[in-house]
Amino acid sequence: MDGEPNAGATTSRGIPEKGRVGIIDVGSNSIRLVVYERASRAPLPVFNEKVLCGLARGLDATGRLNPAGVEMALSNIDRFVTLAQNMKVTSLDLLATAAVRDAADGADFMREIARRPGIRAHVVSGQDEARFSGFGVICGMPEAEGVMGDLGGGSLELVALGQGRLGESSTLPVGPLRLMSSGKADPRRTVLEAIESVPWLRQQTGKTFYAVGGAWRSFARLHMEQAGYPLHIIHHYEIAAEEARAVARLIAVQSAKSLEKMPGVSRRRVDTLPLACLALDRLLAALKPRTVVFSAFGLREGFYYSRLSEAERTRHPLIAFTEEQGAGWRRFDLSPDEIFDWLTPAFAGEGPGDRILRSAACHLSDISWNDHPDYRAEQAYVRVLHLPAPGMSHRERALLAMALTYRYKSEPKSATMDTALRLCDGKGRSYARRLGACLRLAYNLSGGAPGLLPRISLQRTERDLRLVVPAELRGRLGDVTARRLQTAADAFDLKSAIVTA
Repeated sequence: MDGEPNAGATTSRGIPEKGRVGIIDVGSNSIRLVVYERASRAPLPVFNEKVLCGLARGLDATGRLNPAGVEMALSNIDRFVTLAQNMKVTSLDLLATAAVRDAADGADFMREIARRPGIRAHVVSGQDEARFSGFGVICGMPEAEGVMGDLGGGSLELVALGQGRLGESSTLPVGPLRLMSSGKADPRRTVLEAIESVPWLRQQTGKTFYAVGGAWRSFARLHMEQAGYPLHIIHHYEIAAEEARAVARLIAVQSAKSLEKMPGVSRRRVDTLPLACLALDRLLAALKPRTVVFSAFGLREGFYYSRLSEAERTRHPLIAFTEEQGAGWRRFDLSPDEIFDWLTPAFAGEGPGDRILRSAACHLSDISWNDHPDYRAEQAYVRVLHLPAPGMSHRERALLAMALTYRYKSEPKSATMDTALRLCDGKGRSYARRLGACLRLAYNLSGGAPGLLPRISLQRTERDLRLVVPAELRGRLGDVTARRLQTAADAFDLKSAIVTA
């Protein structure tokens, strides 16, 4: 089923401004409860539990939901409602996707759910499922440009992405769980024919493919294990398309017994992973993208994103996250904006991406104040590298973690930052060192108090990095300030200077 291009329609009802919100995602293979701290530009999950029910098992053969799966789903939905109430969730939505909307008894299942108080239940159409999943990718990666594919147990949703908007979309009934129990002689042929039936894919070649869904996340984990990748964070994990195809073709022909022996493969996925890899290979053959990027954001995050105001959508997700979470990590009244403005002359000419990272670093700049002084740098590094924050690539994540390490320690040991050093290039390492050293200087000068930094300006010339100090403050700068300025100047390969205004 194809959908018309969608420029960004939203659901009619808004979302609560405050309070926890929850979604029960009823998929073809699993049901999941996710509770977010609040519905925002950077939704932060505080609870996430999944149960494999297999609602779509046998659907194509019988036309009905799997009876054992229905019983299991309803009992776990009751549990999820109780959990949500105990967590004081202010809004609980249930989204039922391919299996329920296609089954002859799907309406009966939804009527049974409607008898349970406290749930707003929705049967999501194929077009809306593609739309929400596409919005989910945009929510986590606002720069996304290419095609998103969300592979569930019962269907594959495809949507074109670009400039923060959605283009053409399609939904295909080729979920691995559905195909395995369909009784069709050649499910591989079914996948191939379905993908070839989408004409607009031919107009999206050469861009990026964004992979969403549990089966493809399992593929990413397997690839991480095989490649010895140092950071086990799925969101924004990137693989060259040809490499992804080679691994996908290999897995697609493996038996369940062989897959069980591979490190990184979940036993719950060994039956469906070969078909998921077949679909990935066929999509990449059709799209010929440069890279494959995996997104941990999908249907659930996109559901909330679709209901945000236009002003909230325009916020960058990394800035939104660090603004909201960073407030709890600050001990002083010195505002991140004051630090950011003070640093700006030293970072003249930086690109938009570096500017966003510098803003995020300012919001996180006191993240380890309450750790033991000897371990602040190490703790800052670990926390920032593993933040559950959207809106940054793995390289940018590494850069930000290194910057906060240098903020607490002028000369950290390389072993401390081993993972980040492997993920970041020389240019990024240099930027991180400069940013961290300047943050360290800012806290030394201000003592964390507002109003002092604007009186002492930081300037960068072709020869030096200098502090321009009013005459009445010149005698109040200590030796530590001179050392911190010298460290920052060294990071820029400049001399340091303190001059009187």
